[in-house]
Amino acid sequence: MRPLPLVLALAAGCAVPVFAETLPTYVGDTIVVTPTGTPQPLAAPLQHTSVITRADIDTSGALDMASLLRQASGVEIAQTGGLGAQAAIRIRGSESDHVLVLIDGVRVNSASTGATAIDQILLDDVERIEIVRGNVSSVYGSEAIGGVVQIFTRRGEGAIRPTITLGLGADDTRKLAASLGGAHGDTRFHLGVARTQTDGFSSARAEFVPALFAFAPEDTDDDAYENTAFNLSLSHRLAAGHEFGLTAWRSEGDVEFDGTSVNHSEQTLTALSVFSDNRWLPGWHSRVQMSQGEDDLVSDLDGVMSDRFRTRNRQLAWHNTVDAGAGQVRLGVEGLWQRFDTNQAYADDARRVRSAFAGYTAALGAHDVQLNLRRDDYSDVGGATTGLVGYGYRLTPAWRVSATYSTAFRAPTFNELYGPFGSNPALDPERARSAELGLTYSGAYGLARATAFATRTRDLINFVAPTFTATNVDRAENRGIELSWQGQVAGLDARAAYTAQDPEDRATGLGLLRRADRFGSVSLGGALGETLDWRAEVLASGARPDVHATTFARTTVPGYAVVNLNLGWQLARDWKLSGKLLNLFDRDYSLVHGYNTQGRALFVELGYAPK
Repeated sequence: MRPLPLVLALAAGCAVPVFAETLPTYVGDTIVVTPTGTPQPLAAPLQHTSVITRADIDTSGALDMASLLRQASGVEIAQTGGLGAQAAIRIRGSESDHVLVLIDGVRVNSASTGATAIDQILLDDVERIEIVRGNVSSVYGSEAIGGVVQIFTRRGEGAIRPTITLGLGADDTRKLAASLGGAHGDTRFHLGVARTQTDGFSSARAEFVPALFAFAPEDTDDDAYENTAFNLSLSHRLAAGHEFGLTAWRSEGDVEFDGTSVNHSEQTLTALSVFSDNRWLPGWHSRVQMSQGEDDLVSDLDGVMSDRFRTRNRQLAWHNTVDAGAGQVRLGVEGLWQRFDTNQAYADDARRVRSAFAGYTAALGAHDVQLNLRRDDYSDVGGATTGLVGYGYRLTPAWRVSATYSTAFRAPTFNELYGPFGSNPALDPERARSAELGLTYSGAYGLARATAFATRTRDLINFVAPTFTATNVDRAENRGIELSWQGQVAGLDARAAYTAQDPEDRATGLGLLRRADRFGSVSLGGALGETLDWRAEVLASGARPDVHATTFARTTVPGYAVVNLNLGWQLARDWKLSGKLLNLFDRDYSLVHGYNTQGRALFVELGYAPK
């Protein structure tokens, strides 16, 4: 597949004069911070960036973070069952540990696997999600080869108000969520708690049960899940331009799943931070943040503990943004201390990382410029320097062409460096190079992006036979095109996303596992009178290579198309009844070979939110 000519053709065909257009509110008022670390309008970043707002969450068919992210361009989710089941996120065909997930700026990824347990993040206290695609290691360091997903939890504003949500649905699902938040003088706060329970469904497909080393005979039973989530934010403005505060988020999941070695786990994610935002001079903004992110996982087989893995990421960051004429300079230093506690025999359990970075963004007439440089020094694997060079040219006030070139890396995990099976403390970081060519439209017809990308990753770590020792041997490449649009059609809010890619193992020429060549989504919604609103969405994907659940041979998982519906009814000024009908046509499909997904299911919520 060669997507570059297609993008060039789009640019040539679409670059017509369009002037004096007014941005619709949902584009013009949307500010993002994740692409560069500084506030920008949504259409401004050179990287392909999108936002999922609280309103998008409320009207989507998603029940958890993994389901919600499937709607985004370039994002694929591989999940082994329903709510709470293990899920892996991939952006632009990257590995699951090549995507950095932050919660209020805090790392909560596992030091043993390198990935973040997005399956344990439900949506009740999520305010918005920003998704940046492509290499941004020069801003965030390790893991950001495929991109960054930053989750912002809810904050208090306006008058102090309570909210309550009651939910019931298929598989005996029950939910109760409550919050209290707002502002009193110069103090803002939000406190939220949520409890979700479901009997679930069997993760394992019946035709593969039982199977040696895979599924036990009893694995046709339902897999229940329970989650308790807590969120607190508190901040106080001392004076104009000076604010300090804290955030505390915690998710406790109790998961039943199918397997012959472990079949139950308790996993807790925690993100804590204390920060101080200060504008010491009119053109200087400073932020100091101390934080701690944890992933605590305990697994068992029929009540007998088998594994315990606890990661603690302690972070200290000082970020500064200085106005520099038409642009901004960003400078900062960071420290990360990782500690790993386990009942397994690891050769080491701690490391430290020291980082320094600089960035420059500017809008100079019709020219947009972005430069980033970052250095990360690891106590165990040495250093890595990454950079990004980006340029955009505004053909008209609405149309812009852009190009970026960037480098990225991923530090080896504790499993790869120190684990009891095949570890290698001499490993080098994995490294990647990416190039992008983009076309952006931001005007009266919404926000549209077409991005052609190519990423090459080297020194990929694999456990090589016959000793199955972790070794820097593999290479991968992915070329593709992402298309996304959000706007209005006949007064209805509409979104569309499409990705065509060719993720390939350079050594074998085979497609990378659990990545499709084509996938996308479409959604359409609006209001019916003054009291009803609706949204319909279609999620679709082509076939994907995978590993057979029981024979472990290479196989193919068929593609799918799923329709979800959402209907809301404003019963009274402060009361709303909403319903989610998932998998309307009851499609039988898998995201991972051998595992079920949600069949047709109805979930109903009653919410109280004073206006």
